Amino acid sequence: MITKTLSNFVLALIVFIWVVPFVALVSTSLRSETEAKTAGFWTAFTPTELGHRFSTNDKSDGNKVFSIKGNIFERLNKDKNSFLVSGEVKSILIKQRITDPDNSEKTKLVKKLVPAGEVMKVRNGDFVFKGNGDFTWTFSKETSPKPKNLDVFINQNPIFGADAYIEVLFDNKNVPNALISSFIVTIPATIIPITIAAFAAYAFAWMQFPGRDWLFVIVVSLMVVPTQLAFLPILQGFSGIASWATALNQWLTDCEITDSCQVASKSFASLWITHTAFGLPLAIYLLRNYIVGLPKELLQSARIDGASHLQIFTKLIIPLSVPALASFSIFQFLWVWNDLIVALYIGPNNASDLVFPIRLQKQLGTFKDQLHLLNASAVISMIVPVLVFLSMQRYFIRGLLAGSVKGG
Repeated sequence: MITKTLSNFVLALIVFIWVVPFVALVSTSLRSETEAKTAGFWTAFTPTELGHRFSTNDKSDGNKVFSIKGNIFERLNKDKNSFLVSGEVKSILIKQRITDPDNSEKTKLVKKLVPAGEVMKVRNGDFVFKGNGDFTWTFSKETSPKPKNLDVFINQNPIFGADAYIEVLFDNKNVPNALISSFIVTIPATIIPITIAAFAAYAFAWMQFPGRDWLFVIVVSLMVVPTQLAFLPILQGFSGIASWATALNQWLTDCEITDSCQVASKSFASLWITHTAFGLPLAIYLLRNYIVGLPKELLQSARIDGASHLQIFTKLIIPLSVPALASFSIFQFLWVWNDLIVALYIGPNNASDLVFPIRLQKQLGTFKDQLHLLNASAVISMIVPVLVFLSMQRYFIRGLLAGSVKGG
């Protein structure tokens, strides 16, 4: 009983640790810039007292009046298409100069929070407002009042909008370009290692050749090589290839005329190769362990019927290995999509070709304290992996459970 309770507690804690940051990102990205800066995400779902500034009236055309009536919410929402403010008006901050009680020849500036229903002096007029936002500004004689900006505190109802996503996706071309670049990198970097690993796993599982076990041990041992340790030789290798390709380009074409001989050492292709190299050892290990557990009799029957290794692989092994292939595809997709360090050192550095993690890191300086825009970009980067995981969830679960029970 204690063990079960502890397990449930740990599971609930893990869920809490993962869900709360996600809720914070989403809720902040759907709030206005003012709310995101002035109130924590936990206040987004309940009425919160926030300050706003509104103008009492528009510039008059010279007509003189005894009173002006209006509504604070209508004034606040006049030029807005989204994030329309609603709630209850609590108070207005009024700044006035009064005679200094210590020195009648001087005045001093005082600030006062005036609650709803209390009359206050605003530019030689009496200004009074209600909790629903209605206000009346009256004068002792006909006048043409100039607009007055007042700071109002409102117990504001929760409000959400998609302005941050519209700004990030449509007003800023860097984010769409980064999304396209990430797809260009991630899709081949997922398909290539899975394809190669599937062939290699079948060979290690069912084909006999000299040194098979030792070669498998070497491949598995590559999983312990730190990624950072491999950067220097990889960069040197790509630089050498780029120099050779540049020389070949000069020899075969007239690129000197257009100054286009230089071949970049950092490109999408370099990312494909690097991610394939880093992902292959684990992919081969996982797929080999899955394939070797398939019924031996099934493969022997296919061999008796005259099927070749290629036919067995394409018609039997691949269909039966879909759960394992899907499981590793999810892992590989998530690793490549969220990768920052490999893309930073190996990937292209052109502004239009940056992948999403690098673009997100650079937005920390671009958007600065605009939390709603930063969080919107972060949510966009999370949506794609979540959709991939949900779409392949059933295969993922089958792949995890494969081999856990007899006949699995």
